[in-house]
Amino acid sequence: MLNSASNKTSPYDEWRYYNSNFLYRFFNWPTYYIDRPESVRCGRGNMDHANATEILTVKAGDTLEIAQQRWEPDEWTDEMFYNCSDDRGTCHPQYAQDFNHPGPLLIHLSKVPEGQDIRTYDGTGEWVKIHTLGLQSAQERPLNWVLYKSKPPHLTFKIPAQTPAGHYLMRMDVIWSGMTNEYNPVGEKGILAEMYPSCAHLNIVSNSTAVFPKGVKIPEIFAPEAPGMTTSWSMYKLESIDANFTYPGGPLWNGEKLIVDKPT
Repeated sequence: MLNSASNKTSPYDEWRYYNSNFLYRFFNWPTYYIDRPESVRCGRGNMDHANATEILTVKAGDTLEIAQQRWEPDEWTDEMFYNCSDDRGTCHPQYAQDFNHPGPLLIHLSKVPEGQDIRTYDGTGEWVKIHTLGLQSAQERPLNWVLYKSKPPHLTFKIPAQTPAGHYLMRMDVIWSGMTNEYNPVGEKGILAEMYPSCAHLNIVSNSTAVFPKGVKIPEIFAPEAPGMTTSWSMYKLESIDANFTYPGGPLWNGEKLIVDKPT
C-alpha cells in the first residue's frame, strides 16, 4: 500500500470555504467539486502531511497495486494491514473493505514542475490520466461497476513505460457520478458527484525520451458539466448507460497517445 499525503485530518472544516450545511468531513467522507481546490486535487488537508509522506521510487513500466482503508487513521491496527486474506493490501478482522458506491477508479499523474519540490508541490499543474477501472459486462445488474462489490479485485495498474523520469504526484480517486433530470439541471440543483481522492509521491526512474503529454487541470476537469461527472437518473440507478458516456477525468494516456476514455 502506498503511503498517502491525504485525508489524515479528521474532522476537517471544509465548510468554511463555502456556504453549506455539510459542516464537517471525516476521513472516509466524500469530497465535492465545490470544496477547496486542494481538497479536490489530493484530499482534505493533504499539504499538512506532505513533508511526512515517503517518496516511492518505481520504474516506468512497473505494475503498482493500491488498496483502500475505510477506517479512520487513529483506529488503524497492525491486523488491518498484515496477513490479509489473498495478500490484499488492507483488511479488517470484522468488516469487509468493500466499495459501497458505484463508479470508476481513476489514476492520474502530475509531473512536478522544474525547480519545485515534490513535498511542497500542490498539484496546480497539469494531470494526465493513466488508468481507469470502470464498467464490466452485465451480471446481477444492468450496469456493473467493477469496484461495486463486497470483495473488489486487486487494484493493479501500470505506470506507462514511456513516462519520462522525474518526481510525480499520483492521484487515486473513486468517483460516484452526480445525477441530473428535468427538475435538477446540471450545475444548479443536480446531485453533485462524490469523490474520494488521495495522492502519493513517486520518483519515476526511466530511460524514456518521450514528452509527457499535455494534461488537464484539477478541479476544473471534475466540474458538474464535465464529461462523466453527471449522469441521467437511469444510469444513476444502474439501469442503463447514457449515450456517448465518457469516464470522468479527461482523456486516457496509453503511453503512445491520448485517447477518449469510454467503456468498451
